[in-house]
Amino acid sequence: MKKTFFPLLALVLASFILFAAAVLPAGACVGKTLVIGSTGTVQQDILAQLLSILISERTGTSVKVQRFDSSAAAHASLLKADLDLYVEYTGVGQVEILHGAAISDPEALYQAVKDTYNQELNLVWLKPIGFDEPRVAPAGVAAQAAPVVRKDTLKKFPALARLINKLGGAIDAPAMQRLEAKAAGENIAAVARQFLKDGQLI
Repeated sequence: MKKTFFPLLALVLASFILFAAAVLPAGACVGKTLVIGSTGTVQQDILAQLLSILISERTGTSVKVQRFDSSAAAHASLLKADLDLYVEYTGVGQVEILHGAAISDPEALYQAVKDTYNQELNLVWLKPIGFDEPRVAPAGVAAQAAPVVRKDTLKKFPALARLINKLGGAIDAPAMQRLEAKAAGENIAAVARQFLKDGQLI
Protein backbone atom coordinates (compact mmCIF):
# COMPACT_ATOMS: atom_id res chain seq x y z
CA MET A 1 0.00 0.00 0.00
CA LYS A 2 2.76 2.43 0.95
CA LYS A 3 4.74 1.63 -2.20
CA THR A 4 1.89 2.68 -4.50
CA PHE A 5 0.70 5.68 -2.47
CA PHE A 6 3.52 8.10 -3.28
CA PRO A 7 3.66 7.39 -7.04
CA LEU A 8 -0.12 7.80 -7.11
CA LEU A 9 0.13 11.10 -5.22
CA ALA A 10 2.81 12.32 -7.63
CA LEU A 11 0.59 11.38 -10.58
CA VAL A 12 -2.35 13.28 -9.09
CA LEU A 13 -0.21 16.37 -8.44
CA ALA A 14 1.26 16.28 -11.94
CA SER A 15 -2.23 16.01 -13.44
CA PHE A 16 -3.42 18.98 -11.37
CA ILE A 17 -0.47 21.11 -12.49
CA LEU A 18 -1.09 20.27 -16.15
CA PHE A 19 -4.79 21.06 -15.73
CA ALA A 20 -4.05 24.39 -14.07
CA ALA A 21 -1.61 25.32 -16.80
CA ALA A 22 -4.20 24.59 -19.45
CA VAL A 23 -7.07 26.41 -17.73
CA LEU A 24 -5.44 29.52 -16.28
CA PRO A 25 -5.17 32.31 -18.86
CA ALA A 26 -1.71 33.42 -19.94
CA GLY A 27 -0.38 36.30 -17.91
CA ALA A 28 -2.74 35.77 -14.97
CA CYS A 29 -1.32 36.84 -11.65
CA VAL A 30 -3.24 35.14 -8.86
CA GLY A 31 -3.78 37.27 -5.77
CA LYS A 32 -2.80 40.54 -7.45
CA THR A 33 -5.36 43.18 -8.36
CA LEU A 34 -4.62 45.77 -11.01
CA VAL A 35 -5.98 49.22 -10.27
CA ILE A 36 -7.01 51.37 -13.23
CA GLY A 37 -7.78 55.05 -12.78
CA SER A 38 -10.45 57.31 -14.25
CA THR A 39 -10.58 61.07 -13.78
CA GLY A 40 -14.35 61.00 -13.65
CA THR A 41 -15.60 62.10 -17.08
CA VAL A 42 -17.78 59.84 -19.23
CA GLN A 43 -14.88 59.51 -21.66
CA GLN A 44 -12.48 58.53 -18.89
CA ASP A 45 -14.95 56.03 -17.46
CA ILE A 46 -15.33 54.43 -20.90
CA LEU A 47 -11.56 54.19 -21.34
CA ALA A 48 -11.09 52.72 -17.87
CA GLN A 49 -13.78 50.12 -18.54
CA LEU A 50 -12.23 49.23 -21.91
CA LEU A 51 -8.90 48.58 -20.20
CA SER A 52 -10.48 46.77 -17.27
CA ILE A 53 -12.53 44.39 -19.39
CA LEU A 54 -9.74 43.78 -21.89
CA ILE A 55 -7.27 42.87 -19.14
CA SER A 56 -9.64 40.77 -17.02
CA GLU A 57 -11.08 38.88 -20.00
CA ARG A 58 -7.74 38.16 -21.67
CA THR A 59 -5.64 37.38 -18.58
CA GLY A 60 -8.02 36.43 -15.77
CA THR A 61 -6.42 39.08 -13.56
CA SER A 62 -8.64 40.88 -11.05
CA VAL A 63 -9.09 44.53 -11.99
CA LYS A 64 -10.48 47.45 -9.99
CA VAL A 65 -11.46 50.85 -11.42
CA GLN A 66 -10.89 53.84 -9.15
CA ARG A 67 -12.14 57.36 -9.86
CA PHE A 68 -10.12 60.52 -9.16
CA ASP A 69 -11.04 64.20 -9.16
CA SER A 70 -8.28 65.22 -11.55
CA SER A 71 -5.28 64.12 -13.60
CA ALA A 72 -3.05 65.51 -10.86
CA ALA A 73 -4.69 63.26 -8.27
CA ALA A 74 -4.44 60.20 -10.52
CA HIS A 75 -0.81 60.98 -11.30
CA ALA A 76 0.04 61.34 -7.60
CA SER A 77 -1.59 57.98 -6.90
CA LEU A 78 0.39 56.44 -9.76
CA LEU A 79 3.65 57.71 -8.28
CA LYS A 80 2.74 56.27 -4.86
CA ALA A 81 1.96 52.87 -6.44
CA ASP A 82 -1.64 53.07 -5.28
CA LEU A 83 -2.60 53.03 -8.97
CA ASP A 84 -1.21 50.88 -11.79
CA LEU A 85 -2.36 52.74 -14.87
CA TYR A 86 -4.78 55.27 -16.31
CA VAL A 87 -5.34 57.08 -19.59
CA GLU A 88 -3.71 60.51 -19.75
CA TYR A 89 -3.61 63.16 -22.48
CA THR A 90 -0.28 64.27 -23.91
CA GLY A 91 -0.97 68.00 -23.52
CA VAL A 92 -2.05 67.55 -19.92
CA GLY A 93 1.02 65.46 -19.17
CA GLN A 94 3.39 68.01 -20.70
CA VAL A 95 1.87 71.25 -19.40
CA GLU A 96 -0.04 70.39 -16.21
CA ILE A 97 1.93 67.43 -14.83
CA LEU A 98 5.48 68.16 -16.01
CA HIS A 99 5.00 71.98 -16.15
CA GLY A 100 6.82 71.97 -19.47
CA ALA A 101 6.50 74.24 -22.47
CA ALA A 102 3.56 73.68 -24.80
CA ILE A 103 4.42 71.67 -27.93
CA SER A 104 2.12 72.04 -30.92
CA ASP A 105 3.29 69.07 -32.99
CA PRO A 106 1.37 65.96 -31.78
CA GLU A 107 4.15 63.44 -32.47
CA ALA A 108 6.88 65.62 -30.96
CA LEU A 109 4.66 66.19 -27.91
CA TYR A 110 4.00 62.48 -27.45
CA GLN A 111 7.70 61.67 -27.72
CA ALA A 112 8.60 64.44 -25.25
CA VAL A 113 6.21 63.31 -22.52
CA LYS A 114 7.03 59.65 -23.17
CA ASP A 115 10.76 60.25 -22.75
CA THR A 116 10.46 62.45 -19.66
CA TYR A 117 8.01 60.15 -17.88
CA ASN A 118 10.26 57.18 -18.63
CA GLN A 119 13.53 58.78 -17.57
CA GLU A 120 12.39 60.83 -14.57
CA LEU A 121 9.24 59.17 -13.23
CA ASN A 122 9.61 55.46 -14.12
CA LEU A 123 6.30 55.62 -15.95
CA VAL A 124 5.62 54.30 -19.44
CA TRP A 125 3.37 55.87 -22.07
CA LEU A 126 1.93 53.15 -24.30
CA LYS A 127 0.53 53.61 -27.81
CA PRO A 128 -1.97 56.47 -28.29
CA ILE A 129 -5.53 55.18 -28.47
CA GLY A 130 -6.26 57.09 -31.66
CA PHE A 131 -8.05 60.33 -30.85
CA ASP A 132 -7.18 63.83 -29.69
CA GLU A 133 -9.20 65.49 -26.92
CA PRO A 134 -8.62 69.25 -27.16
CA ARG A 135 -11.13 70.02 -24.38
CA VAL A 136 -8.75 68.84 -21.68
CA ALA A 137 -5.53 70.66 -22.61
CA PRO A 138 -4.52 74.32 -22.89
CA ALA A 139 -5.61 75.98 -26.22
CA GLY A 140 -3.35 74.88 -29.24
CA VAL A 141 -1.78 72.04 -27.41
CA ALA A 142 -2.46 68.54 -28.75
CA ALA A 143 -4.00 66.04 -26.36
CA GLN A 144 -3.68 62.49 -27.60
CA ALA A 145 -5.12 59.94 -25.20
CA ALA A 146 -2.75 57.13 -24.20
CA PRO A 147 -2.39 54.70 -21.28
CA VAL A 148 0.31 55.52 -18.72
CA VAL A 149 1.59 52.55 -16.71
CA ARG A 150 4.01 52.05 -13.83
CA LYS A 151 7.23 50.29 -14.84
CA ASP A 152 7.03 47.88 -11.93
CA THR A 153 3.51 46.92 -13.01
CA LEU A 154 4.84 46.01 -16.45
CA LYS A 155 7.57 43.92 -14.81
CA LYS A 156 4.97 41.97 -12.84
CA PHE A 157 2.81 41.52 -15.95
CA PRO A 158 5.24 41.05 -18.88
CA ALA A 159 2.45 40.63 -21.46
CA LEU A 160 0.46 43.65 -20.28
CA ALA A 161 1.98 46.27 -22.57
CA ARG A 162 1.40 44.17 -25.67
CA LEU A 163 -2.19 43.51 -24.63
CA ILE A 164 -3.04 47.15 -23.87
CA ASN A 165 -1.37 48.25 -27.10
CA LYS A 166 -4.07 46.35 -28.99
CA LEU A 167 -6.16 49.46 -28.27
CA GLY A 168 -3.51 51.60 -29.97
CA GLY A 169 -5.13 53.48 -32.85
CA ALA A 170 -8.39 51.59 -32.30
CA ILE A 171 -10.58 54.58 -31.39
CA ASP A 172 -10.63 57.69 -33.57
CA ALA A 173 -12.54 60.86 -32.65
CA PRO A 174 -15.86 59.86 -34.31
CA ALA A 175 -15.72 56.43 -32.64
CA MET A 176 -15.09 58.04 -29.25
CA GLN A 177 -18.05 60.36 -29.79
CA ARG A 178 -20.27 57.39 -30.60
CA LEU A 179 -19.13 55.57 -27.48
CA GLU A 180 -19.85 58.63 -25.32
CA ALA A 181 -23.32 59.00 -26.89
CA LYS A 182 -24.12 55.34 -26.21
CA ALA A 183 -22.80 55.58 -22.66
CA ALA A 184 -25.24 58.41 -21.95
CA GLY A 185 -28.16 56.00 -22.24
CA GLU A 186 -26.62 52.62 -21.42
CA ASN A 187 -24.38 50.95 -18.86
CA ILE A 188 -20.80 52.10 -19.54
CA ALA A 189 -19.31 48.66 -18.92
CA ALA A 190 -21.79 47.12 -21.37
CA VAL A 191 -20.91 49.72 -24.01
CA ALA A 192 -17.18 49.07 -23.51
CA ARG A 193 -17.63 45.29 -23.65
CA GLN A 194 -19.61 45.49 -26.89
CA PHE A 195 -16.94 47.66 -28.49
CA LEU A 196 -14.26 45.13 -27.57
CA LYS A 197 -16.37 42.26 -28.89
CA ASP A 198 -17.10 44.08 -32.14
CA GLY A 199 -13.37 44.68 -32.58
CA GLN A 200 -12.64 41.02 -31.74
CA LEU A 201 -10.42 42.13 -28.87
CA ILE A 202 -12.19 39.80 -26.43
